[in-house]
Amino acid sequence: MSLETIYYIGQTIAVIAILASLVAIYIQQRKDHALARAEHQRQILSEVPRYFELAATNPAILQSLRKCFVNYDGASPQDQAAFVHFMHTAVNIAETALYMRKDKLINEASYAGFEGAALSSLVTPGGKQYWQRARLAIGADIRDALDKALMERTDIPSAWEFFPQFAPDEVQASISDEKDDISD
Repeated sequence: MSLETIYYIGQTIAVIAILASLVAIYIQQRKDHALARAEHQRQILSEVPRYFELAATNPAILQSLRKCFVNYDGASPQDQAAFVHFMHTAVNIAETALYMRKDKLINEASYAGFEGAALSSLVTPGGKQYWQRARLAIGADIRDALDKALMERTDIPSAWEFFPQFAPDEVQASISDEKDDISD
């Protein structure tokens, strides 16, 4: 075997080793991305309980939210403050989900859920009043995404259809009447 042949064999082995290293790096990056995706999904899911925590633990906050879902403009400043906090949390979670979706860190179905939670509050009478002002102070990406969804979708249920504790008194009464009719 000549030196030239040994040289070419060495070069071939080096090229194969480089290609194997690149494949290994690619596989590792895919694993790292999958781990990052799972971590980000868990991170945003851990934010959701915060969305409901105040209303669930404080009856006065729940009443403030119920009032504002019906008539934000007519509510007291204290009621509006609780509602703004609640709504900003919902919109911030949706915004986080939007960016995570763009980076392919969460899937489309998860994003739809986070966006839907914000939208269900924005389609209430008080949510619409709130959004007219708040949308001016919200980041353009999430504002545009929510505005687009509000214009295109006609199937968005109000917040109290998912979460009856937020229903106004007249809806609460009709829910109670329906339960009485069912139990008879």
